[in-house]
Amino acid sequence: MKRISVLPHPLPDPVRAAVEQAPCVLAAPDEAEALIWTGSDPQALTAQLATMPAVRWVQLPWAGVEEYLPLMSSTVQWTSARGVLAEPVAEHALMLSMLALRRADRSVRAGRWLPQEPRTLYDAEIVVVGAGAVTTELLRLLAPLRARVTVVRHRRQEPVEGAYRVVGADRLTEAVGGADLVIVAAALTARTRGLIDATVLKAMRTDACLVNVARGGLVGTDDLATALDAGWIAGAALDVTDPEPLPEAHPLWRADNCFITAHCAGDLSCSWPAFAELVRDNIERFAHGRALRNTVSPELGY
Repeated sequence: MKRISVLPHPLPDPVRAAVEQAPCVLAAPDEAEALIWTGSDPQALTAQLATMPAVRWVQLPWAGVEEYLPLMSSTVQWTSARGVLAEPVAEHALMLSMLALRRADRSVRAGRWLPQEPRTLYDAEIVVVGAGAVTTELLRLLAPLRARVTVVRHRRQEPVEGAYRVVGADRLTEAVGGADLVIVAAALTARTRGLIDATVLKAMRTDACLVNVARGGLVGTDDLATALDAGWIAGAALDVTDPEPLPEAHPLWRADNCFITAHCAGDLSCSWPAFAELVRDNIERFAHGRALRNTVSPELGY
């Protein structure tokens, strides 16, 4: 049986039960062949791996792995939690989309009854940047609303079920020009960092809104602050920022057309059963020498 360590925090009940039922034994770090990492600090993981000469596989608890890429080598397989958090993140994206279009926070901010000019997601023109698991789930949620969704992805030749059309990243500026709403749901890589910049924001309609549930680094923070202040776009709703958290004096906190949540869309507490199933399946695969699910490609960055 494979020797596995779970560090640095104890597993929640569903994941612990999955590990106990899998073909493995819990082992000390210096003997472990695999590590189920339950922390969020890359530096702590670096220090931990230095004590694990036999490790050949590391399971991360997150879909976004950009902070862990410098740790990766060809001698160790790395797997992410890609897809595990798709449902709660897509749900959060839908909530932020409604909030942004309806300006539902205006009266709360003002502390008084204000006239509203709400807009609807029904029959809306939407651009989603990225074509991963979150986008797949978001398209399913948007389908009853008859929204016409354009997905922007690097591999434009690959279709996306539920999308009205798929275009390449080279057509991003063109695509956002007709959208009521632009939702960012892509992985943060060297290629996508700062993807939503001043050029893209200026190309959006002045009544359009931006939603980001991916990583803050995909959007140029200063460019977004300028866009909101200058009226290039109508509003933004963000679950992620760059830097994170934003400094208390940052202009985005003061912008009355920007709503921010504290990177809570993909809290694992919503998805422990799904993560447990991924861990159980990957331990089985590791034990029998089969390909692991959600293997990370350092070259692609996800």
